[in-house]
Amino acid sequence: MQKRAWISLAAAAAIIAGPGAAQQGQPAPEQPTITVEGRNPDDQIRALVDSLPPAPANGHIARFEHDACPAILGVPPAQRASIVARMRAVGAAAGVPMGRPSCRPNIVILVTPDKRQLIEQLARRYPYYLGDLSRRQIARLAESPAPSALWHMNGVVDADGRVLTASGGNVPVMRTGRQGSRIVDQTHPEYIGSVLVLQASALVGLTTTQLADYAAMRTLSGADPARLPGRDVPTILTLVDAPMGSEVPITLTNWDLAFLQSLYASDVDIRAPGQRGEIQAGMRRALQPSGDRQAPH
Repeated sequence: MQKRAWISLAAAAAIIAGPGAAQQGQPAPEQPTITVEGRNPDDQIRALVDSLPPAPANGHIARFEHDACPAILGVPPAQRASIVARMRAVGAAAGVPMGRPSCRPNIVILVTPDKRQLIEQLARRYPYYLGDLSRRQIARLAESPAPSALWHMNGVVDADGRVLTASGGNVPVMRTGRQGSRIVDQTHPEYIGSVLVLQASALVGLTTTQLADYAAMRTLSGADPARLPGRDVPTILTLVDAPMGSEVPITLTNWDLAFLQSLYASDVDIRAPGQRGEIQAGMRRALQPSGDRQAPH
């Protein structure tokens, strides 16, 4: 039975709370936001779109189709408010269905001094935080040397955007008056929750805007910087993996905003290859000189 992925902040706080947990690797004081401009070669657009989670040819690219509600733990309260407000602004600018300010969190960013330990504790004490991840997948996330780990909880909706829930048993039942189609599927996946774990030491020197924009880009799309072929794509995705001292975007780039807007404007009922084509076409239009867009301020 599908459930909304309301995530208990108290449970997560109990794990990441500890001596020094909120003092290490905190974002630096806020800096003026700027927009990083980039060229518009097709191979770079394809590279950014290919950072989305893999989907089979007969599958779909998931996204949030109902209220997205971000929260963050592991940073001081004043920074929490700033980061959440910024994530909400990015989501609204991208066309993401954002929940009301008082909504219960289903997108949670956890900043921790020990990424591996936190994931292992979640698996032992709060396994529902890890959705449908297998033990092998959980171990891979925990043992990875990458400074971040991201996973999503998935649900199923019908072609009209209605959430499918179990009726009587554990099998979701679809009721629709639509006729069958070879082009448009009757159901498709959606994100109902997201967890992003960040190693605190990787955030040293970053602003709250950088952290918020990176978190929004990762959680709202599922994009993975490890799937980028290099660092020549102008995206905030390279932020926490960049070597110390290297140049990184100061805010969400025009490319990032075009990517998110095109993802959320694409037709979720068509299959993954068609979705990717729509996202790429949307980015090309958005990144034309006459279509330049500014990151939210």
